Amino acid sequence: MFGKRSLLPLFILAALVLSACGSSTPTTSTKYSGTIHIASSTWTGYALIYLANSKGIWKNHGLDVSFKDVEDPNDRFIALAAGRLEGMASTVDAFARQQSNGVQAVEVFPIDASVGGDGILAKNTIQTVADLKGRTIAVNQGSVSEWFLAQVLLKNGLSLADVKEQNMKSGEAGASFVAGKVDVAVTWEPWLTKATKARADGRVLVSSKEYPDLIMDSFAFRKDFVQKYPDTVKDFMKAYYEAFTWMQQNQADALKIIGDAVGESSDDVKADLDTMTLYDLNTGKQIMGTTSSHGKIFDNVKAAADFWKTQGKVDTTVNPSDAVDPSFINSL
Repeated sequence: MFGKRSLLPLFILAALVLSACGSSTPTTSTKYSGTIHIASSTWTGYALIYLANSKGIWKNHGLDVSFKDVEDPNDRFIALAAGRLEGMASTVDAFARQQSNGVQAVEVFPIDASVGGDGILAKNTIQTVADLKGRTIAVNQGSVSEWFLAQVLLKNGLSLADVKEQNMKSGEAGASFVAGKVDVAVTWEPWLTKATKARADGRVLVSSKEYPDLIMDSFAFRKDFVQKYPDTVKDFMKAYYEAFTWMQQNQADALKIIGDAVGESSDDVKADLDTMTLYDLNTGKQIMGTTSSHGKIFDNVKAAADFWKTQGKVDTTVNPSDAVDPSFINSL
């Protein structure tokens, strides 16, 4: 995850959603005929998006998709709220925070879960999480990295108030640790691997392998787009899961394409993928659940929104039923 996934309040920008959706041409059709602009940060877990981009799978389903790397999640949310993006990938905790602040985004399918792909890098002299007390930590404030740090501290009897946060994008935090400029950094793959190779005096202190339920990625569209073009949303998801099938059938080629997208070798991509779970369609349905029997993603939305409220980052919390729509995945 080079620059995966930061979030600042978007109260004003959220209000622009309905008036600034110039890219969505009004039509009576439930299929969108224009270009679908989407974005993510650089993260190995977005593998299927990279494959759909590279192999023309979107076009196989009648879609014109324009993809951009936008490393800071806050920038992606700004673009989404202003109507410059139709959809985006991010972490569930990030969506929960921005949805609680009024951003009209609806998550329609889960992407992955981190089971070792996110972590805290530290000098070897820092041996336990308790040793982080009073330390300066490079972390992207408001991002999934801060969420992960906060939860790890909480589970070890500490809080964010017990450390000093040095705000920088997560990829930059990883690079700074590799360069020996910081002693502690919260980041993700490939920086966890790069750091262990580059610094003899540094290591992964803890990772999401020890905290597997904390970090999940999902894909969301603007609420107005979902309401106007439900068939396009379904076609997009069909293409996404076709990319999953293609990956299973063409693993060597897939690793090369993903590696080109994230700046890694095929071997490193393969190692990255061992630190996460990419959801196929059936598992995605389980994670999403139904409108009457909610899946795990609903619990994650609530937990994250409640956390951001206790941190004073949001005034109200989004209703998970407004944040997540499982009907699309269950129609496939």
